[in-house]
Amino acid sequence: MMKKGLFVVLSLVLTLGISVPSAFADSDNDQVSKSDQGRSIIDDKHRQNPGFYKHETLIMLQAKELGIETEGKDLRAIANEVSEAKIKQAAKELGINTEGKTVKEIAKEVHHAKVKEKAVELGIKTEGKKPKDLAKEVYEAMLKQQADELGIQAKGKEFKELRKEVFQRIIRNEADSLGIKTKGKDTHELVKEIHKKKIIQSAEKLGIDTKNKSAKQLFNEIVTNHYDKAKELKLFPFEEKKNKFYFGYHH
Repeated sequence: MMKKGLFVVLSLVLTLGISVPSAFADSDNDQVSKSDQGRSIIDDKHRQNPGFYKHETLIMLQAKELGIETEGKDLRAIANEVSEAKIKQAAKELGINTEGKTVKEIAKEVHHAKVKEKAVELGIKTEGKKPKDLAKEVYEAMLKQQADELGIQAKGKEFKELRKEVFQRIIRNEADSLGIKTKGKDTHELVKEIHKKKIIQSAEKLGIDTKNKSAKQLFNEIVTNHYDKAKELKLFPFEEKKNKFYFGYHH
């Protein structure tokens, strides 16, 4: 069985800038949102997770890319190994010693290192602050910065209210940019439509015939037959996230 704690820390690590496909990064958000190990800038009830993004093919391809043996293992075990490899890879890039440490411990160190990097970028002092307190300060500063960029008034609003408003604005802005009608639709519906539209766009750019194919079929074809090209072109599901609103912290 996949370890819940691992996906919690993995989510925190992924959202701080480690490069993995967005579809895979969000593949177990249900587990993350229910845990008491970490938080997301998105309220649990607003986290969306269309089922076809829990994609066996994508996980298997990532395992192959990372040199992970898959024969005789179930999908959850393979996904777990992929997650561990990604975290250790990030630790190596950051110069973090992993010897004798659990994956959860390594992920926390990676997370803290990324938090400190972001703190410096935001002009926040890091000296003498506990990881939890620093992460919270950076997390809130990022949210307010995002709100300001979106023209959202942050003053006088509770934190949860602001993060919900930021998320909803981002989703609606993205829907508008893709020509998706937003009137009368909730965030869940819009997220699904955005993903569907992006899959179709990726398929078309890769020369895939989209006629009479579902989004799930197209997604499967993209990651199975056009994996390298889609990654090279940074097409969905390998696009870089423009908005870091999945930034999390330990508490």
